[in-house]
Amino acid sequence: MNLRAALVLTLVMASLGVAVVSADENDADALYARQSRIANQLDCPVCQGQSVKESNAPLAQQMRAIINEKIGDGATDEEIFDFFAARYGVGILRDPPKQGLALGVWLGPIIAAAAGVLAVGVVLLRRRPQSVSTTDDSLPELEARIDQLRHPPGGERT
Repeated sequence: MNLRAALVLTLVMASLGVAVVSADENDADALYARQSRIANQLDCPVCQGQSVKESNAPLAQQMRAIINEKIGDGATDEEIFDFFAARYGVGILRDPPKQGLALGVWLGPIIAAAAGVLAVGVVLLRRRPQSVSTTDDSLPELEARIDQLRHPPGGERT
């Protein structure tokens, strides 16, 4: 019976080992996914138009290492973004905060579009032909003018 117990105990230990390895792989995948998400939201300070995730510059590699270190220390995403914003300025964030001066980045295009629509509307209204309003008071003057044009003084009648 001891042989069976040893065999069962060995199988249980082996299955627990597989579960631990699987959990470690899932943790590593989650850690990499979080690091990638954070690095993708930061602009590389030395590369134009590239995120820290996309860049192969030495500084971007150092920043990814810092992100991993901060994640290992238990920092939240916001704390990591605040760390890099304090070090490199708010311009490093690909999604700038919607407050203060950075609010202009978000509202500027909307205001410009509204001003453009307003300008086009004003131009179109000014180009519209003005209608001539006739009242009963001006009708006799118009009839006299028409008669004058039909029958010029000293001219022949047609």
